[in-house]
Amino acid sequence: RKPAKTTRTEVMATARKLSGLQKDVLSLYRSLLRVAAQKDRAEGQHIPITTLFTSIGGAGETTTTSHARAEFRRQCAEVKRSDFRTIEYLIRKGRKHVKLLQMPGVKGTSSFGGGGR
Repeated sequence: RKPAKTTRTEVMATARKLSGLQKDVLSLYRSLLRVAAQKDRAEGQHIPITTLFTSIGGAGETTTTSHARAEFRRQCAEVKRSDFRTIEYLIRKGRKHVKLLQMPGVKGTSSFGGGGR
C-alpha cells in the first residue's frame, strides 16, 4: 500500500491555530518587510542607514529589508511570549513605523522602536 501524500491544506489544518496576537505580529512582520522591500526597489537596492544597533552588524550600508528583518528578530528575542502588554505596545509602535516608512519622503530607517518598556 502506497503512503498518501500530505497536501499543504492538510498540513495547515493540522497545524495549531494562531491566537489573535500572533496573527497581529505576523501581519506586522509581513507589512514591514513589504514596505521595506518597496523602499529598497525605489532607492536602487542599497540605502545607507545610520544604524543605532551595533550588535546587528555594525554601521555601513545595508538594505532596509535586511535591517527590518534583523531588528524585528532582535526585539522578538528580547520579549517573553507571556508579556502581552509589551507585545501589544511593540505592535502599535511597529504599525506607526510602517506608516512612517510608507511616506514618500522617507529614505530608510535609523531606528526600529528601541526595545520594550
